Amino acid sequence: MTPDTEAIRIAYVDWVRRSAMLGFVLVLLIAAEQMAVRADFWGAPGGGDALRYLFWAAAVAGVFIGRGMKKRGPRGEEIDVLLASRSLSWTLVGLAQLPAAVGFVLSLMSRSALDFFTMLLVSLGAYVMLFPHYGDWLAWASPASAGEGVE
Repeated sequence: MTPDTEAIRIAYVDWVRRSAMLGFVLVLLIAAEQMAVRADFWGAPGGGDALRYLFWAAAVAGVFIGRGMKKRGPRGEEIDVLLASRSLSWTLVGLAQLPAAVGFVLSLMSRSALDFFTMLLVSLGAYVMLFPHYGDWLAWASPASAGEGVE
C-alpha cells in the first residue's frame, strides 16, 4: 500500500528534524581536529603516508556506494515504504559523513591537517549529492519504484 503524499511529507519533515543534529558531527570533528593540531604530539613525525590513498579511496567509494543506493531506492520487498525510506535516508547521511571521519583518523596518523580538510570538502560534496530530498521520498514511495529490485 502506497502512503498518501501528506503522510510522506509528515514523515520526511520529521526525519529532517531528527537528522539535522547529525550535521553537528562535522562541527565536532572540526573542533577535534583543531584541538589535535594544538596538541604536543602533533609535531612528532607521523606515519600513514602509505595508507593515505587507501583511506581516501575507501571514503570516496562509500560516497559512490551511497549514490547507487539513492538511485535504486529502498528494496522492493520492504512492506512499510516510509520505514524503508527513513532507513535508507539514515544510511545515506551516514555515508556522507564517512569521508570526514576517515579524514580525521588519517590526519592523526599522518599529522597533516590537509588530509582532514580535503576529506571534509569531500564530505560536504557528498551531503549535496546524497542528502535525500522530499522528491526522492515521493519517488521511492511510488508503486513503479516499489516493485524494482537490484538489477
